[in-house]
Amino acid sequence: MMKATRQQIKEHNTNLVLKTIYEHDNISRAETARLTGLTRTTVSEIVSGLIADGLVAEVGLGEPSGGKPPIQISLVAGARQIACLDLSNDELHGALVDLRGQILLREYIPLEHRMGDSALERVLHLVELLTKAATAPLLGIGIGTPGLVDSHQGIIHQAVNRGWIDLPLEHLVTECCSAPVYVTNDSQAAALGEYTFGSQRAALNLVVVKAGEGIGSGIVLNGELFHGDGFSAGEIGHLVVECDGLLCSCGNYGCLETVIGKRALLAQAQALALQHPESMFANLMNGSDRLRLDHLIQAHQQDDPLAIELVARSGSYLGAAIANLVGILNIKTIVVSGYLARFGEPLIEAAHAEALRRVLPAMAGETSLSLSTLGDDDVILGVAALVLQQELGLP
Repeated sequence: MMKATRQQIKEHNTNLVLKTIYEHDNISRAETARLTGLTRTTVSEIVSGLIADGLVAEVGLGEPSGGKPPIQISLVAGARQIACLDLSNDELHGALVDLRGQILLREYIPLEHRMGDSALERVLHLVELLTKAATAPLLGIGIGTPGLVDSHQGIIHQAVNRGWIDLPLEHLVTECCSAPVYVTNDSQAAALGEYTFGSQRAALNLVVVKAGEGIGSGIVLNGELFHGDGFSAGEIGHLVVECDGLLCSCGNYGCLETVIGKRALLAQAQALALQHPESMFANLMNGSDRLRLDHLIQAHQQDDPLAIELVARSGSYLGAAIANLVGILNIKTIVVSGYLARFGEPLIEAAHAEALRRVLPAMAGETSLSLSTLGDDDVILGVAALVLQQELGLP
């Protein structure tokens, strides 16, 4: 085993001190030393460097414990900003985020079904808008994208809905800005966002099932993203759940995306509207040739029987896919995000019931299914967490 160098020890100690300060709103140098196990001298030297970098500031006096009141220190949330991009929907979403995960500014650019180089131009334009709008030094740029992504090299090997094959996105973005760039799959970003900023922060292991243009899942194991050997862990959208089902864009038949993908759901709702001209689906179409997702959600919220049946069936298909994750990984915490989460508890109940039916009762009984608390910001906050993790070792 190679001995750590002095520089490596210094970096480790600095990360440890910064992480400890990050986890507390206000903390003294002495308390930081106690929690980290470092000497007070070492902590004071590191804190002085962090103050010089603007990452930490003295914020007042704490409660005395027999002597002089200690000087409290705290992270300066606005000392750095992170440019975050979510490429998972037809409207590209960008944001500037501070070190505490607070969204400071948003930008949206419609993709308008552009593909290939035309879609890439929109992405690079969004990067430009965000970097120009930054009011503090950029810690980095985080990008969550659909497709199979080599996160180590920042290459999108395949994104069917974007027309990208072996796209070196990290390299292309780095060419136009000087900040570090990190690229990951959108579902994996959503999982990291939920783990870092969501309601499941206490869970060391979790799975987030995300429904965007496609359906995928992100897996966190022992607090770290699990990418798989080929960087495609969690691609449940192409699990076959209906043996004699429809042809999928991947070439197989009956994939999960063919039954509960956004286009599939709307196609089913439109077919029901034609079969039942007296239904709410038909009324919401109002002479149009297509339904929108908002129509489906509205019908479900108003207890339309057709919408209730469609959501229950979708939940069952989702539960079948989740059962595979539970059976293989034995992860107890499953979170659903994206448009499926907008159907609320009825979808979760149907999914849970189907998962219970397909795996060992003891395993299913321990499994918790819940809705994401991050809403449409799950990918944005996920790539912010990725940059924080890679650049500062936080949180």
